[in-house]
Amino acid sequence: MKLITKRKLIPFLCLCVTVAFTACQKTDKENTEPSGNIAEINDSANGQAAASNPNNTSDASTHTVSTIMGDVEVPVNPVRIVALGNPGDLVSMGVKPIAGDNEVDLFDGLLTADTYTKITSEDYEGIMALEPDLILIADTPKKEEYKKLTAIAPTVATEAYTKSLSERIIFTGKVIGKEADAKKALSEFETQAETYKAQLKNVGIDNKTITVMEGTYLFGDKYGRGADIVYNYLGFKAPDKLQEVFQKGDKYLEISMEVLPEYCGDYILNSVWDGSEDLSQNAVWNSIPAVKNGHVINIDFSNYFSRDLYTSGKQMKLLVEALLALN
Repeated sequence: MKLITKRKLIPFLCLCVTVAFTACQKTDKENTEPSGNIAEINDSANGQAAASNPNNTSDASTHTVSTIMGDVEVPVNPVRIVALGNPGDLVSMGVKPIAGDNEVDLFDGLLTADTYTKITSEDYEGIMALEPDLILIADTPKKEEYKKLTAIAPTVATEAYTKSLSERIIFTGKVIGKEADAKKALSEFETQAETYKAQLKNVGIDNKTITVMEGTYLFGDKYGRGADIVYNYLGFKAPDKLQEVFQKGDKYLEISMEVLPEYCGDYILNSVWDGSEDLSQNAVWNSIPAVKNGHVINIDFSNYFSRDLYTSGKQMKLLVEALLALN
């Protein structure tokens, strides 16, 4: 019979107490989020973390991170990171998370199924079994979800849907002691974006407007489906009517098909998947100038769902190739 180690027992008992307590209470429908700003974090070098930890355990020392959920004490050199949102941010820095919520195939062999587990934020037992020393979550969590995760390991919200990609990458790099690697990865991404912008300008695709859509949802610059890339890195703008919405802080807009033409720009990125509605025979769709001009790029939902730095680099390349092919 296997003995339960102290390392496993403590988070397990904490999780059990949390779940038991929750079961005795009425469901808390409030989702009040503590206010707070990301503050500067004590810099910590971590260039040789894996090499200096042959037993694959984190450094015993910690540092304090200021987050939207309050101050969190995290390992200086975490090596067993569960990334519940944007695991590709870590991959871009040369860090291999032990689990995340993206398919392993997105990472082109840099992560493999024998060392990486696809997992959801609701699978608390599965996360606990992985014995993480740090959990990263993309968005601000509900209180009960956060309590359960912090009972397993220190948990940091990276605010993926309120912070820009660059802000999130730098913050994440500081959290895990990889700030220099984060800056390097971001710089390479931004340099490549400038190269692509020059290519688009050479064929007259600059200062154009673009609409990113999925069904009747239109996405802003802090969302996926390529919106973050085209608006923040390739120089496109949203049509004025759509820009007004996003400037108010909304991340997306739901509309009816009848008013879609009012929100469409010179180009359209249309997220599709197997079984999504075929618009080719829709009269309203066919009346849109971008459709008439052949300026529509259909993008595969499964390849453009994530907006982490690693997959964003791949998405940007494909988008530029598709845009150049239209001209």
